[in-house]
Amino acid sequence: MIPPLSHALPWFGRKKETAKSMETTPGGTEGTAWVVVAVNLSPADAAIIKSRLESEGIPALAQQEAMGIMLGLTVGPLGSARVLVPEPLAEQALEILAETFEVGAEEFLADGEEND
Repeated sequence: MIPPLSHALPWFGRKKETAKSMETTPGGTEGTAWVVVAVNLSPADAAIIKSRLESEGIPALAQQEAMGIMLGLTVGPLGSARVLVPEPLAEQALEILAETFEVGAEEFLADGEEND
């Protein structure tokens, strides 16, 4: 006899959860602004900084121009990357980066770029 699909597929036949039980963040549809904490990085450096921030519990994004990724560029305007964090955690992220890399927070936001 063939066992029912619910044994092979754990989600098969399960009742759908209500929207309230699936909600994970307070504030409902209210968004969070992301700000830049490091610019003019190679994609590898951006990945390292992103990982460092995530190891401290700060969500981070490493962002690079799509055309630069497609062409495999790692220098110049299309090849440089930047790191973003949620706005409420930006100050903490800059402190962690300054401590980790032994430079001032202003070094990460070089060339006059400010938090967006």
